Amino acid sequence: MNAFDSVLHVDLEGKRARYECVRPDCPQPRVGPVTVLRDGLDTVRAFIADIRSQHPAQYHGETTK
Repeated sequence: MNAFDSVLHVDLEGKRARYECVRPDCPQPRVGPVTVLRDGLDTVRAFIADIRSQHPAQYHGETTK
């Protein structure tokens, strides 16, 4: 059985993204959205690349191996 604790939503064109953490008592359960129009393409790309490791490190004290 595989369980998940977060969801990274990215639209099909890669122009919008948001991250949702479903861990109990997460202090920041939703991050974003970031959009190309408001934040720029480089910001959206960086968000997609980094949020899955950045959020657990910042809010849950986890580090990647």
